[in-house]
Amino acid sequence: MALIRVEHVDKSFQSRHGSIAIMQDISFEVRDSDFVALVGPSGCGKSTLLRLIQGLDSPTKGEIYFRDQPVHSTVSAMAMVFQSFALFPWMTVSQNVGFGLEALGWDRDRINAQVERYVSVTGLDGFQEAYPRELSGGMRQRVGLARALAVEPVVLLMDEPFSALDALTAESLREEVLQLWRDPQLPPDAVLLVSHNIEEAIQLADRVIVLSRRPAHILADVTVDLPRPRDRKSQAFYDLTDRVYSLITEGGAPALPSNPATGTAPG
Repeated sequence: MALIRVEHVDKSFQSRHGSIAIMQDISFEVRDSDFVALVGPSGCGKSTLLRLIQGLDSPTKGEIYFRDQPVHSTVSAMAMVFQSFALFPWMTVSQNVGFGLEALGWDRDRINAQVERYVSVTGLDGFQEAYPRELSGGMRQRVGLARALAVEPVVLLMDEPFSALDALTAESLREEVLQLWRDPQLPPDAVLLVSHNIEEAIQLADRVIVLSRRPAHILADVTVDLPRPRDRKSQAFYDLTDRVYSLITEGGAPALPSNPATGTAPG
């Protein structure tokens, strides 16, 4: 059974100039143990699609299902990691990590035990009483990841979570996310990642869904059949990167400014 089913979804917004179509006829599935990446040009609706799946917004047309139930409100079994960290600056690390658990009505002892576990899992030991302003960007993103994992989501949604980080920190966190996903004792069961970086998507995901420019439609659902850990200097990795890059550029998107070997697309 699919964890998530997106069926013929359209999304448009009203403006003073009329209706603006963001995406049209989007359909795909995310199953147990999937790691799926969404890539496409800037403005094609990747982040909007995550919000629709989470239940933070509604499609104009079509339907989204989580475990065969239609998504008409926020799904508590999914958690989001944001690009901008989205931490509460007046809360400590422990308080930020435990925020979602309080909203779920957990008792204090259970919250404390869960916070302690995921502070340790994400490498935040010793920083429990620190405030976000006292942390580096990488550490703040660890807090965001710990907060998402603490509610033990079935699906982890990640909206360009590494794009605001320096290259070395981003690489370290990518590896940690992979380790968490592959550990059967830890959540989540599946990951859906939005990325503007083609190389990152191929490094992490087992499937890469390629979107066209707005109004977005699916150009391809590319299987990444490469052994882990993946060698980004290999010919097979380069060929896949080039294929996805070509799909985006030849699918009607504006020319991308980077060399396909870098794997970077705007977004």
